[in-house]
Amino acid sequence: MQGNALTPESIICKSLSQVSTEIDGETVLLSIDKGNYYGMNKVLSAIWQWLEQPITVADLRRKLTQTYDVADDVCERDVLKVLGDLQREGLIDIR
Repeated sequence: MQGNALTPESIICKSLSQVSTEIDGETVLLSIDKGNYYGMNKVLSAIWQWLEQPITVADLRRKLTQTYDVADDVCERDVLKVLGDLQREGLIDIR
């Protein structure tokens, strides 16, 4: 479901059009549709792990601010950007 606007109430889940694995503590993804390979740092790997189950943007932001030393407004801005990037690449679905 690409093209949906992201809001705090949006429910995010991993797309079926990707495969992922952990290598040396970092997550790597492969877009089945695009054939692109992506490497994720520690924070992005945590986000990806939390997407194992569908989660709202607000709940994801809450998990990040509880886990990392980041201001709520900065976290929300950054999470929306990252999720938008993942959505454009077809790696997540928005419900």
